[in-house]
Amino acid sequence: MPVNHAPVTFRPRRPAKVLLALGLLLGLVASTALVSPASARDVTASSADPLCNSSGFSQPPGPLTPIALTWSHIGSRSNSGTTYRYWMVQEVYTSTVVYRNSYVVRCSGTTLLSTTLIPTNGGFGTPYCTSSGDYNPPASSTTARYVGQRTSRESGFIGALTFRYWHREWLSVATLKWVYDSSYVVRC
Repeated sequence: MPVNHAPVTFRPRRPAKVLLALGLLLGLVASTALVSPASARDVTASSADPLCNSSGFSQPPGPLTPIALTWSHIGSRSNSGTTYRYWMVQEVYTSTVVYRNSYVVRCSGTTLLSTTLIPTNGGFGTPYCTSSGDYNPPASSTTARYVGQRTSRESGFIGALTFRYWHREWLSVATLKWVYDSSYVVRC
């Protein structure tokens, strides 16, 4: 062995606390990146996304979301080769599950194009709460396509409520195809 070569056992070691801290930080970042759904913004299309190809998933608590969440796929509608998938997000507590918010996700196949937060509106007694299917408002050039519904508790309400999801579209005279207009959720 040459004189200026130190044996392997004499290499300087990194402190165990530093390595542990880096490992934990990397683990948190990686696990958050893997389970966090897309935020309400356009995203770069890259690969299959669970929002475009799953029927639901859970998101454990983490640094960005201190409460466990469950994501439930409500239904889908398609317009001009784009699929609009509707999602309900609920907070999971030990004794109950509480409605948090809703999203519509634009997908091309299994590639995520964008997500949008959908506001929830009250609709007690309206056709959006009572109709058994699609609804065509009188004297309107649009139609409301029923997507699906789910029951959940909501903060401030004693009992469970039904959240009904709607996909509004209009018929293009030029192409004779239905064109996406908007999405909404009605609390019933």
